[in-house]
Amino acid sequence: MTKLMTIFGRLSLILQTCWVVAVAVVGADLLTLIFYGIFFTDRLLLDLVLTTIITLLVGFPIAYFFLGQQLKLAKMAVRLEQSARTDHLTGLGNRAAFFPDVSSLLDLSGACGALLYIDADHFKSVNDAFGHATGDAVLKSIAKTISEVIREGDVAARIGGEEFVVFLAGATPQKAAEVAERIRFRVLQTVARAAGLLDRSITVSIGISISSGGCSVEQLMSRADKNLYRAKELGRNRIIADEAPDGRTAA
Repeated sequence: MTKLMTIFGRLSLILQTCWVVAVAVVGADLLTLIFYGIFFTDRLLLDLVLTTIITLLVGFPIAYFFLGQQLKLAKMAVRLEQSARTDHLTGLGNRAAFFPDVSSLLDLSGACGALLYIDADHFKSVNDAFGHATGDAVLKSIAKTISEVIREGDVAARIGGEEFVVFLAGATPQKAAEVAERIRFRVLQTVARAAGLLDRSITVSIGISISSGGCSVEQLMSRADKNLYRAKELGRNRIIADEAPDGRTAA
């Protein structure tokens, strides 16, 4: 029954309505057949036709209306869920989506990967000098860059004002460093121009933590945050990564 309901739910509204009405017609005709077969056999064919017509005329609009309302509610529920999991400015996931999604990946047997903690350098000065609209354009462009660099199956989110995180499922330390460098370089080369800042560079600092299994997302975030802080201390526009899952770092 569950499988049938799943298949039914994938049909269009008009097909759902047709199936419901078809079942109603068959049921009504069977009852008519039984009733008139007992009492009025001479009128059976006529009444079968009349029953079918009446059921179609009455049942189709009723079924179409109520199934349509159900479909609207289902779509609204999906939109609400997506809205609750999405950062509305950039279109990336938000903090509420990132933590459970990455936790689910880490819970898989033998799960490993890398977490990138990305922060836009001196972002407050951009807002102060050029206004929040320009700042928003910078954030959108950084998010677009991240989305274009990572793979399908990786998880990206904006978790703070100018803070972004990416989980690269199954990535080795070398692969994580390559992806981080592509993000850093492309931000430097493209974001300022895309945001309309022709005489200023936009850069990001990135901290990387590596998991070979057995780490929680909170632990990965903490290590990546420490590496990000060190990248800021060393002059920004750079990447600091764990050399190994034990937390050792290198510039």
